[in-house]
Amino acid sequence: MPFIPEIGGFSELFMTGFRVSAANLLLRVKFTSGNEIGMITVMIKQDLMRRRYFMKKVLIISGSPRKKGNSQRLCEAFKKGAEEQGNSVELVRLAEKKIGYCKACDYCMKNNGTCVQKDDMSDLLEAYKKADVLVLATPVYFYGICAQMKTFIDRMYPIWQHLGEKEVYYIVSAGLGEDIVKRSIGDLDGFVEHIEKYEIKGRIYATNIMEAGKVCETSFLDDAYQMGRNI
Repeated sequence: MPFIPEIGGFSELFMTGFRVSAANLLLRVKFTSGNEIGMITVMIKQDLMRRRYFMKKVLIISGSPRKKGNSQRLCEAFKKGAEEQGNSVELVRLAEKKIGYCKACDYCMKNNGTCVQKDDMSDLLEAYKKADVLVLATPVYFYGICAQMKTFIDRMYPIWQHLGEKEVYYIVSAGLGEDIVKRSIGDLDGFVEHIEKYEIKGRIYATNIMEAGKVCETSFLDDAYQMGRNI
């Protein structure tokens, strides 16, 4: 019970139940010290309740090859919004990772999901397993997702039958209109549809932005921030 450290001197603490109202979280805690037994009621404001009890682990996979690219900027805005609400967020730039192409050797299928390649993907698989929320972000190249994102998706093969339960968000940037984006995200959809239980909770299609950083002149940046705050 780290949020009530002032309750010192008691030999035991037991949570006996909780009730959530619109404004507060009500906790009933029984404490004992020797022969002394009593009850205390702890009122915690709603924002603290959210941070302590409903914090989500968020994994943002950014496929942008440009450090100041448009989809990368949107990822950073999403991260800021999510962290401000007390969530734990990891933002991964695939371009900074050593991730080889899938060899289609099926070694992982014969060795309990262990890939024959020893690179950064093993850490990303573990991060994926721990995440409650998955954000997939990519620019559109030639009516498709970027090479970095496709490589990441292919290397998820060792656990493709055990992708778990995720809340999913898409962040996609493109130099043309939304019709082009919708034609280009089949690989994202194909991967997500293999997740055992999922819901696509939000999408940002940042359209008609070509130059790196151009998104900062649009409302898409605030859209990403607000989406992060509301996960």
